[in-house]
Amino acid sequence: MAPDGTAVPVCCAIAHHLRTRTDFLVGLGKRGKSLLADATVHWRFEIRECVADSSDTAAFGTLAGCLPDGVHAAEMHLADAMTVLSELTLEYPPAEGSLEACLRVIARHPGELPPGAVLFPAECGDRVH
Repeated sequence: MAPDGTAVPVCCAIAHHLRTRTDFLVGLGKRGKSLLADATVHWRFEIRECVADSSDTAAFGTLAGCLPDGVHAAEMHLADAMTVLSELTLEYPPAEGSLEACLRVIARHPGELPPGAVLFPAECGDRVH
């Protein structure tokens, strides 16, 4: 369980824990940096607000980790509910030193993506790793 009470895949919870200790892990040298590199694929996006963009939705919020290029599936977690989002892309990546980003969620209405919801890679929920 995440601090907000949301159930998340264990790999993403570990990645989040590692990212909170970035300075310490970097100080360990090659091994610590390797752990941080492994954690980047376990991205996490917290929705702050959404707006309609044609038949899609632009979701603004904070991105931890690195969402690769291309179209991806994600799990959206909010309280005790989980919804699968079959297609999303990174519209605008975070600027250097920021976590603020924008995702395009394909064929979804803004009302389906409430503020405070957290997105995780669907691969993690499917236990692909």
